[in-house]
Amino acid sequence: MSAPPPSAGRGAQWAERLAPPALGRLALGLAVGAAGGAAAHAAGAPLAWMLGALFACMFASLAGAPVMVPIWFRTLFLGVVGLFLGESFADLRVEDLARWPVSLAAAALYPAAGGAACYALFRAAARMPRATALLCAVPGGLTAVSLFAAEVGGDERRVALAQSLRVALVVLAAPVVAFGWLGLPRPAAAGAHPAALMSAPDAALLTGAALAATLLAGRLRVPLPYLVGPLAVSAALRPAGVVSGALPGWLVEAALTVCGASIGTRFAGFGLRQLAVGAAWTLAGTIVLMAVSWGFAAAVAALTGIGLFAALLAYAPGGVAEMSLIALAIGADPAFVATHHMARILTILIALPALGGPLRRFLAAEAAPSGARPGGPGADPASGGSARG
Repeated sequence: MSAPPPSAGRGAQWAERLAPPALGRLALGLAVGAAGGAAAHAAGAPLAWMLGALFACMFASLAGAPVMVPIWFRTLFLGVVGLFLGESFADLRVEDLARWPVSLAAAALYPAAGGAACYALFRAAARMPRATALLCAVPGGLTAVSLFAAEVGGDERRVALAQSLRVALVVLAAPVVAFGWLGLPRPAAAGAHPAALMSAPDAALLTGAALAATLLAGRLRVPLPYLVGPLAVSAALRPAGVVSGALPGWLVEAALTVCGASIGTRFAGFGLRQLAVGAAWTLAGTIVLMAVSWGFAAAVAALTGIGLFAALLAYAPGGVAEMSLIALAIGADPAFVATHHMARILTILIALPALGGPLRRFLAAEAAPSGARPGGPGADPASGGSARG
């Protein structure tokens, strides 16, 4: 008896995905995510639409609500997220890079040093599996790192929780330290200067180049080609002035909401104890990262004469906008702080796909029975690896 053709299997898969119960869970997940994103946006949170959707759907999943935004639906929006992340490098200029060679070289080394220190903590003390520990330890690139977790067998939920809480801790703590404990004057609120929308010719050029880069990345087996291809094209064409202007805000907000909701809906079966343990280890990891940041800042300040606190803002693991505002308050160059944050993030975004193959081999060396260590204090009995939708 002959096997059914592949098209029959795909047809059944799509029939299941588009069945009324599945669409109902998808609609509820998107509604909860949009409400969370809107609330976070109104509160002025960083990465509001993604983090708001993530936490709203996470709490809905923990409460047993029938929410689910599957990976196949999220994949439809990854290209928009990649193009949006590429916009971060629009203001990156060669002349800025030439002004601070020593400190920028240190910024490129910081992710490896900070990540190694956190990885050691998460492996030795929290007893996390390799993939999860490694990606929880990466000091930046929240969106890409969280999405990358599913590609290499990490626990996407724990990685997203760790990365999100780290950003929140740094962003909340820095103003308290600067304006509360140190008594620095708050800078005057700057007026909003939103970037002009991208023109139709630029949009067509960027879309075509992004599609070609996605196909190429897929052929080269680059992890997350739908994200990495558009990101690489956008990050390359914008500093060169080939394209300019921003994507429509509603499109970016929708894509970030879908990504956040997709991660958040995977917390079904994730116990409150696991959540509390994950938050505690994230706090410990953030303290370790800040200690590494302090070491880098002290070394750079001694070598270059840059102020210690300004250097610390440049090497803080998150919150580029908040760190730049504090730089204004102490009379430091906000461009210095922002450029070093961009260097850190760019290093991470390049390293993740470039090291995809070696990373998979490194992680594959961990045997499941000994690597997962079921029942340990950092183990996730509900996980069993990455969730697939």
